[in-house]
Amino acid sequence: MQRFNIRHIRVVLHLFLAHYRQAPLQAAAIVIGIVLAVTLFVAVQAINLNAKRSYAESTEQLSAQATHLILPLSGQRYLSQSLYFLLRQHGLSDSLPVIEGRVSDSKGRSLSVQGSDLIAAISSLDRNKSKATNTREVSIFNDGLPIAELLMGKPIILMSQSQYVRMGSKAELILNDIKTQVIPLPDEWQLGNRLLTDISFAQQLLNKPEQLSYIAVFEGAVNHKDKWIQLLNERAKWVSNNQSADLRSLTDSFHLNLTAMSLLAFLVGLFIAYNGVRYSLLKRNRLLVQIQQAGLTPSNVIMALFIELTFLVLIGATLGFILGIQLSHWLHPTVALTLEQLYGATLLPDTWQWQWWAQALLLTLIATLAACWHHFNQRVHQPLSSHGGFYQAPSPSNENTLFLYGVALTTLSLLGMWFTEHHRFTMFWLGILVISIPLYLPKSLLTLARLSERKTSPGLLNYLFAELRELISPLSLAMMALLLAVTANIGMNTLVGSFESTLKRWLEQKLHADIYVSPTQAELAQLDGSLEHIDHIEKVYRQYYVNEHLQGLPIILGTKDEDSLAQTLQLKAAIPDFWQQFYADKVAAISEPTAIKLGLSLGSELKLEAFQQPILRVGAIFYDYGSPNGEVLISPQLWQKKGFTDTPTSLGVKVSGEHEVVLKQLEDQLNLHPSQLYEQSQIKTIALNIFSQTFAITRALNGVTLMVAVIGLFSSCFMLLEARKASIARLYALGISRRKLMYMTTGQIVALVTFTLLIALPLGALVGYVLTDIVTLRAFGWSLHYLWRWEDALSIAVMTILIAVIATLLPLWRLVSQPMVSSLQSEVM
Repeated sequence: MQRFNIRHIRVVLHLFLAHYRQAPLQAAAIVIGIVLAVTLFVAVQAINLNAKRSYAESTEQLSAQATHLILPLSGQRYLSQSLYFLLRQHGLSDSLPVIEGRVSDSKGRSLSVQGSDLIAAISSLDRNKSKATNTREVSIFNDGLPIAELLMGKPIILMSQSQYVRMGSKAELILNDIKTQVIPLPDEWQLGNRLLTDISFAQQLLNKPEQLSYIAVFEGAVNHKDKWIQLLNERAKWVSNNQSADLRSLTDSFHLNLTAMSLLAFLVGLFIAYNGVRYSLLKRNRLLVQIQQAGLTPSNVIMALFIELTFLVLIGATLGFILGIQLSHWLHPTVALTLEQLYGATLLPDTWQWQWWAQALLLTLIATLAACWHHFNQRVHQPLSSHGGFYQAPSPSNENTLFLYGVALTTLSLLGMWFTEHHRFTMFWLGILVISIPLYLPKSLLTLARLSERKTSPGLLNYLFAELRELISPLSLAMMALLLAVTANIGMNTLVGSFESTLKRWLEQKLHADIYVSPTQAELAQLDGSLEHIDHIEKVYRQYYVNEHLQGLPIILGTKDEDSLAQTLQLKAAIPDFWQQFYADKVAAISEPTAIKLGLSLGSELKLEAFQQPILRVGAIFYDYGSPNGEVLISPQLWQKKGFTDTPTSLGVKVSGEHEVVLKQLEDQLNLHPSQLYEQSQIKTIALNIFSQTFAITRALNGVTLMVAVIGLFSSCFMLLEARKASIARLYALGISRRKLMYMTTGQIVALVTFTLLIALPLGALVGYVLTDIVTLRAFGWSLHYLWRWEDALSIAVMTILIAVIATLLPLWRLVSQPMVSSLQSEVM
């Protein structure tokens, strides 16, 4: 006997299609949920994969990816250009000299510029093109590349078309007082946000003649690595290019956060789609019974339901994919700015792949089929005398079981976070905690509804809460989605508010200079000796930094003058005689992120490349919220002994008298641009703006997630009122006025949403605490002061209630405006 009959399945599908023609809202509710679930999932996947592609394809500009780098020795900032020529003479042809630094334009904006041998760069790309993953059409014969003028050392800067537009599409810029022509190049050339010029002009701009920042070495030269290392002869160091791995490691927490937000939105969207499927099955209950009474087997009906759901998922996933790609395109500039400011990473132009659509479709299909299988099986195998209805309150045992599961999962997640140290496992347990949250809802809502019913006297208000208990079942999924979204929103707002508060307090203590001077690299050495001769300047503060590695982790090694160390170093933990041993060159201070990532504690040995002897140990751990690479501070005396650069990285001054007078003197006597001079308040504003932009992507995704839940609430309220037409009409027939009906129905939804918010507030506070005190510490190494803001929580609550009222009033007004007889007839039909 054939189990599936194609003709019978086709007949059932025609009946389902006819049903949806009469009730398109049911199909729309399912598709909307899937669209919302897929949109954010695809958008974040596109952002993350594009970022990881950018790290993997991070290249020398217009060139191939370097496999090794020749860097200055520890404590030195530049290489001599003669070293590059020496290597070329001995056959190291597959290499590229590079110099990079920062310049200022006429508006005082600080811009990053890089110079290289453009002929060598493009030649290396041609040689390595067969092994490269990108397919950029870069050629010295390209019309957009003025190669002859560049090689002549003319003042020309190349930048991407996107950067060119962001900077005002100006054909000329004044860079370090030099009039410079700007040539925009297509984004496909992958310049990102960097400026490029020929090495001779770059050296002129940076006032670094005959000097290089590093030499990039490509794959063709690696076979004779020992020869080149011997030739360097302690004049430079040969290292592997781990930029891709370093960026992946540094940004791991950032991308994990985005992924968590997308999965949360995906889960909320699936709640909405599942609610739509359940509603559709309930409304077709009589049709499903009649189909089987006509002789169709349950297996054929289930197969038709699976085909129908697959088709709806296909439509929803395709629309969600299109919207997700567009959303990722809108969010791309914000993500690029965040990664550049925090990690120095350059995001290449965003692309998309059709495989992402297939992955989203497959994941959504599996999730929806798994979620709906129980309802499909239940509806098809119900007694053929059953007709069903919309109001089916869950049994107390089911509510109690869900509540107990929620308690068990919450306890398990909290224990897991307590015994877990790595941030990835912490995020996993946080996900378990978030999943457990909706399981509390049915029991909690019914308990609150019963208590409210007991506290009210007989009448319409008492009826409101009595019927509310019946509404909890059909609206529970929409309330679960809303609970998840509001909880996550409150948790993320708490994290952002706590970070902002902590950062402000940290900046208040760290910024001790009255005025900070930010000259170009070429001006630093000259200004260092001139500042003390300016009137009303009492003290000059200096900081010195070089890039280093500590146990494979990129860090910043530095020192400060004694006054700066004493005033700005905010210690989290220190040995009893830290300062004595610090100035005796026996211990160093490390930042909290460094200690967290490397598992270091007081007394741990520091294995720095620049320090074979003496051996340094950790003497103190200090708070730091500004350097993702981590930081190690040594005494000024040890800095000098090791032969590190005596040119400060940054300068600050303490002044007596009016700041405006000193600012004017610095501009006039030292020829500094106003934008190169910053007061304390300006630095604080800039720092807060940067971190505000850093959280902009999180806020955007958070808002989208809440919007997903709101749309689900709207569609659920709409469907619920459609199903309640007959019951509302009966109340009208018993003498209840239309106005009172509107008040009662709206009050029920408001009460239900308010009950949900009462549960969401403490759970949101718990999620915010986990994000602030556990996840952020383990992922970034930042100890934040937990701050709860009632105004933020109340604003979310008021906004959610208003949206629920609007979502109820719109369909309710249409319902009470039509003849009540037709609503009563719908019950019979």
